[in-house]
Amino acid sequence: MVKALTKVGNSQAVILPKQMIVKFKLGRTVMIEETEWGILIRAVQKETSFQKKLKIARKNKGKIYKRMREQANDPETKAWYADPENNFGDINVEIID
Repeated sequence: MVKALTKVGNSQAVILPKQMIVKFKLGRTVMIEETEWGILIRAVQKETSFQKKLKIARKNKGKIYKRMREQANDPETKAWYADPENNFGDINVEIID
């Protein structure tokens, strides 16, 4: 498809057909990237709830590591892991999915 550039203020714009906007699920903002073949315009990927939680965890990793160290040095925790009766062989891994 060949499209003409349209002057918008001091810039140039490309008007995308509605069918393309719908087909590629483009919202009010798009990602524009330079590639070795030219310019790529694509939909912005929405951040998943997992990505949001991961971002929070990364932001708080100092506190998390501190708490992990505290728990790892706790005598009760050490005793629990030292007990051979406490193994993970009987965990039903099907529930993890």
